[in-house]
Amino acid sequence: MANLQSFRNSQDSVALENLDLKNKNILARVDYNCPVGNLKVLNNFRIRESLKTLENLKEAGARKITLVTHFERPEGKYDSSLSLEPIRRELENLWGEKVTCPEYTPDFNQYAKQLRDSTFHVSGFSPSGRTGKFQVFMWENIRFWAEEEKNDSDFARTLAQNQDIFINEAFSASHREHASVVGVARLLPAYAGWRLAEEARMIYQLTNGEAVPSVAIVGGAKIETKIPVLKALAKNYDQIILGGKIAIEYEELRIKNEELRKNNFSPNWTEKVVLPTGYLGEEKFDISRESAESFAQIIRKAKKIIWNGPMGQFEKEEYRQGSEIVARAVAENKDALRLIGGGDTVELLEQLGLQNQVGFVSTGGGAMLEYIANGTLPGLEELEY
Repeated sequence: MANLQSFRNSQDSVALENLDLKNKNILARVDYNCPVGNLKVLNNFRIRESLKTLENLKEAGARKITLVTHFERPEGKYDSSLSLEPIRRELENLWGEKVTCPEYTPDFNQYAKQLRDSTFHVSGFSPSGRTGKFQVFMWENIRFWAEEEKNDSDFARTLAQNQDIFINEAFSASHREHASVVGVARLLPAYAGWRLAEEARMIYQLTNGEAVPSVAIVGGAKIETKIPVLKALAKNYDQIILGGKIAIEYEELRIKNEELRKNNFSPNWTEKVVLPTGYLGEEKFDISRESAESFAQIIRKAKKIIWNGPMGQFEKEEYRQGSEIVARAVAENKDALRLIGGGDTVELLEQLGLQNQVGFVSTGGGAMLEYIANGTLPGLEELEY
């Protein structure tokens, strides 16, 4: 089991730099579930963060890398609008390597054969030896096949076929017990990518390290699913700021005594919750300026900050004010330990030009919160840490 306190150094026996990767076929699970519009990637943060691992695999002498990622929720059916073509092009542009992605076929065994056969048509490849040109291939959207989310053993074996090593570089998908995350890790020697290992270590340290006062900021929705996370945060954080729809849901739930008892809202942690004092407009699409400024005062005094989820519908400029005030307060507090996660939060920060000023930014939102709540994730357990 890797030591999360010191993982990602050259002395760790399972660090990538200590593996023999020369002439190996690598299956790499990445998470390129990026926002796309007009057939273009709108935010390439997750792709960028995977490049260090991919480049190091290449430099270590890997012969072939086969990438696997999901995109959106096609529910096990082909949907041409959810093809990886825009993502494939973005990866090629960022990395400078040719990435081959064969056209989808419904039979996953046939698709795998098509993927293998395409190998022999890449210029410079020698099928009889291991001296051919370095190659990068990509499965089409892995959720086009229903077997992925079912963690189907035959599907996992097909993914693992002709592969030497599995690299999980998808922290943000590691809370899913899917074939490309968990199934293949049971069939191949499995290791953490550079970014995944760094995320696990940083989240562990930032959520367990001593620093007071501390504040957790949670936005988004679905209070029922986040109760375990809020309880876990209350163990290590002095205050828990709620914004967005989750704050509204919390207030509605709080006044229902039966529901409060049912969901075990015990005073030893709910007393740490800080709610908005007001909202913008009748539809409450943003918190009020007064609420945001009050939150900002708490944030500026904190020595440890975790933030997941904006304060409102920031996508519309008229409802971005609350989230922006909070974001700028986090960015200004450079003395604090800061951990940021969630696709919407990252998108907000990039819109504001603050993505490099807020501390450590995780590629995962739901995965980050589940890791905090449970202390591990299914995908991490298969890597034995």
